[in-house]
Amino acid sequence: MPSSTTKPHSQENPSHLRFAYLSFFLVQTFDCFLFTSLSKYLFVDRSILTGPTHFFIRANAVTLFPLVLLVFLLGDHHVESPVGKRVAWVFTLFHGLALLLIIWYRLNEPWHLEPFWGGVAFHGGWFLSGAAALMGY
Repeated sequence: MPSSTTKPHSQENPSHLRFAYLSFFLVQTFDCFLFTSLSKYLFVDRSILTGPTHFFIRANAVTLFPLVLLVFLLGDHHVESPVGKRVAWVFTLFHGLALLLIIWYRLNEPWHLEPFWGGVAFHGGWFLSGAAALMGY
């Protein structure tokens, strides 16, 4: 039973956050598959795919999938609840850091992964959705 000091909140997350969690699950699950298979759709320059690089890319895909699944499974917790707030923080932090990493490498290193603008758009949209939900929108 909630006490009078707790702030009441609706049972559902904002629609933009629910859409962000769902699209994150679908797109990143597909990305994990593409990374695990070392798809030609992501790797334009196949010469960078050495044996250790294969392992590193596949290991990242395998370790990313549990985060994707966890966010999706815990996404029903409202952003104002303790669990929901933590899920939104992790979601937002992940996409903010991914966005910075993508932009940093595009500006400072040779870029071998495509499509660049797709990654910026998805991670940027997911970051903004998580940030807006954490701010109460």
